[in-house]
Amino acid sequence: MALSVVDWNTRNNIECSHLTASNAAFPLHTHEEYAISANLSGVEKLFLNRKNLSVLAGDITVYNPGTLQSSEFGVQPVEFFSVHLPAAVFADLADRPLPILHEGVLRDPQLFDAICHFVRSPDDDQVQQQNLLWLTSRLLHHSSEKDVALAPASVGCALEHMRDNLTQKLTLDELAVTCGLSKYHFVRQFRQEMGVAPLQYHMQLRLLAARNLLRHRSSALDVAHQLGFYDQSHFINSFRKMLGITPHHYLRMLSR
Repeated sequence: MALSVVDWNTRNNIECSHLTASNAAFPLHTHEEYAISANLSGVEKLFLNRKNLSVLAGDITVYNPGTLQSSEFGVQPVEFFSVHLPAAVFADLADRPLPILHEGVLRDPQLFDAICHFVRSPDDDQVQQQNLLWLTSRLLHHSSEKDVALAPASVGCALEHMRDNLTQKLTLDELAVTCGLSKYHFVRQFRQEMGVAPLQYHMQLRLLAARNLLRHRSSALDVAHQLGFYDQSHFINSFRKMLGITPHHYLRMLSR
């Protein structure tokens, strides 16, 4: 993967990144925060909600927590800023229950500028807060009043079991029994609802938990052991496949 990290830091404890990518791809993955990106140059090919979309320079991509998407980057380099806004922080700033944003590719010059200003904020808490509030206000222009569709009870049961067992690998038999379904019907229903296989989704949750531990400056080795990754190379390769960088590189960027 030809992915280059220009910068990766935090602003008001919110993770921001400045990346370039070419001849690269992010496989189907999810986020636990609101993920907002501004495409500075190039064309990103996006797969979201069973649709193929193109993200052009000047476009913005927005994903609600838990959304699954994948991306591809061609020969021409793509440069972009990304902000990972924790759900609790957004709800607090918006002074309302978790907003549901219109997802996908947006064209909003003011929101684009707000993302860029926040990522480029100087090391001044007041300026960062000011830019964050501006970003929040622009995001709320793209909020939806519709209710979030609830997953079927069997899928919800599986998700709860996955989140309660992030320190070990799960089996399809275990998940199916937990949900009271045959293995065939469980896998079929989970894929239909979530768009990804259950074991793959559980791995995503474990890697997101790993990222959170790294944010608190735990070592990559300790994180791997805490989450039951006894094969260090498997942990490193899985993490790099999801984020585009290794756990050690990620930790080093946050520590700068």
